[in-house]
Amino acid sequence: MDAFKAATEMQQTQTQKTTIDDRFIPSFHNKTTYDPFDFSIASQRYQNKVYKSQLAKNMQSSSFNTVEINPTDFYVLPHLLSSYVNVSGQILHRSVTGLSGKKQKQMAKAIRRARAFGLMSSVAKDVSTFPKRGSSL
Repeated sequence: MDAFKAATEMQQTQTQKTTIDDRFIPSFHNKTTYDPFDFSIASQRYQNKVYKSQLAKNMQSSSFNTVEINPTDFYVLPHLLSSYVNVSGQILHRSVTGLSGKKQKQMAKAIRRARAFGLMSSVAKDVSTFPKRGSSL
């Protein structure tokens, strides 16, 4: 019976632990005033709009997002493609890379093509992106 109670208590405590995204937590600094608007749903919508516009700016900052550049042409340059792959060799999500949907698909195709030709490892990043021996991290 005690084991059953312990299991139900543990299950209840695990369900109560939730993480809240930082976008939903207002950041107030010392000696600043705030408005009731800061706590409203309209404020959340406005902050979402600002977040999306910042995300759009980040997407434009990638050099592969231009119309003239096709990422599939860069399959022979694994040192460029390795910045779109994590340490374990997985292709990064487009929210991380900042590429548009179309360019992200082309980038993934270029990475898979480089792996098929043996120019890029499928289980690790390119060695040229690692820090040099003796340099501080």
